[in-house]
Amino acid sequence: MPVSSAYLTGLFASLLLAGCSATPQRTTLAPADLLSSTPEVDWCGTLALPAKWQDGTPVGGLSDLGWDADESMLFLISDRGWLHRARLTFSGSGELRDYVPLDTYPLRGEDGAILASASSDAEALTLENAADGEHGNTQLVIGFEGDARWQRFLPSGIASEAPHRPPALADVDHNGGLEALTELPGRGLIGGIEAPPAGWPDKITRLFTLDGQHEWRYPLADDANSALTALEVLDGDLLALERAYTPPASIVIRLRRAHLADDGSVSVSELARLSNSDGWSVDNFEGLTRIDEHRYLMVSDDNFSLMQRTLLSCFEVKQ
Repeated sequence: MPVSSAYLTGLFASLLLAGCSATPQRTTLAPADLLSSTPEVDWCGTLALPAKWQDGTPVGGLSDLGWDADESMLFLISDRGWLHRARLTFSGSGELRDYVPLDTYPLRGEDGAILASASSDAEALTLENAADGEHGNTQLVIGFEGDARWQRFLPSGIASEAPHRPPALADVDHNGGLEALTELPGRGLIGGIEAPPAGWPDKITRLFTLDGQHEWRYPLADDANSALTALEVLDGDLLALERAYTPPASIVIRLRRAHLADDGSVSVSELARLSNSDGWSVDNFEGLTRIDEHRYLMVSDDNFSLMQRTLLSCFEVKQ
């Protein structure tokens, strides 16, 4: 589908506005006709977040999200070891309208010391006890690359236990490790590896339960450089977010439904494919969280580049 000059002009203007403003700006991932071309997904608003807030707090490098339903609070982690907390505003029709920052904390170890840069590459996040009707008992489960591990944290960013380094992370690439986390009823906490582990076939990567009891072989999409970047729950299955990123020209984002079989296989069906070559104004989407039964948010990592944006997008999977 050709991209109109008016759309390109609007996109360029939104980039300038987001770059100059220290407040979120409403934008769109595509023209209206393209937004309506995904029959299994409805879109409910997109915000472009600034590079930093008025007080200088950095916003970029966001790698995953977690929604605390009990507190109506959004948690965001960055690959620089920052934990952000925010409130969201939705319209009466459910459209994402605003993002209000609350506070930002550096991630800290059990001893209270700020994590060293070599061990602060937070890439995956899921929340425990965040929708049980009780206040104050949320725990953050965070997955890290580089020093591949997972660990629980308090909502203030302080580790509440020692790190875990399961065998399922022993053969991962330094920059292609634990990128996705979620809690699937009946299966427990599940992690996803971004790229195929050492010795695995091309286009196949690992899903595994964090307790080490189960493992699955997840088939990545055929796009060049396709990688698994996030997981969430979808009606007993998984909602997978994949990104095929060949900077600076090509970005393809896929939303896929994944069913885990008892024999270790995974069957995948596609919900939406968003490509900038087709007119989608997508970026490096890496994070995903569920905010309602079939409603989700996804966020992009701008890599602290002036050529990219931090986009927070709302969508609903149709049933």
